[in-house]
Amino acid sequence: MYFPQFLVGMSATLLVILGWIYAATGSFWQSLGWTFVAALVLQAGYFIAVLLLIYGRTSSAAKADKSLPAKVPGPFERDGIIHTLLSRLF
Repeated sequence: MYFPQFLVGMSATLLVILGWIYAATGSFWQSLGWTFVAALVLQAGYFIAVLLLIYGRTSSAAKADKSLPAKVPGPFERDGIIHTLLSRLF
């Protein structure tokens, strides 16, 4: 989910919560306080979701790295320069 979509969805959700709590309690300040708490919970949930997405990508990348050979040859080993130089020297 893109951040602007999240902001629109979160704002709409918080407006619904504000109206709902105001209708239930009749207190503007109490509904504002509960809406602030709901905003914190939504933001914490979004942060945790993003962390889980990042962790999932890094753990799958780590699993993919295990399929690579233990030692990746260096740039001089891949193009044969070392072997050519060593064969001329020795």
